[in-house]
Amino acid sequence: MTITPPPDNQSTVITIRIFIVAAVLLIVGAMAAVWFSIPGPDTRHLLVSPSGTRSLDMAELCTPVGCNRVTVLDVTQADGSHIRSGCPPQRAETVPLFHELTASWSADETSVTLDFTPKEGAPGQMTIALAGCILTE
Repeated sequence: MTITPPPDNQSTVITIRIFIVAAVLLIVGAMAAVWFSIPGPDTRHLLVSPSGTRSLDMAELCTPVGCNRVTVLDVTQADGSHIRSGCPPQRAETVPLFHELTASWSADETSVTLDFTPKEGAPGQMTIALAGCILTE
């Protein structure tokens, strides 16, 4: 009795096209799952100076443990380039503060006074001196 081995080029249901499409869909699905699992900030505000050459991008993300607040100063140079630097955190509260926010820029645009109203709690005020915005990372 002789057993003949099956031929090497057997046809299969899964073609290379189906394999590539399935792999791409798997990768896109994984990327979408990661993208949507990262929470967005609780509040975010872009405050632009009257001259338009300076802006503060403020965001805060709060968890039950505490809040992370980020303030980034963007200064437009004469040649149109931008210099971005971070401002040190100003507040240590554990709830979102900047539900409603209004900015009053100084005449020389070296500081900005913020009037804020949290969703819960008393309104407050704070001033950011832009000279202190020197964080590069």
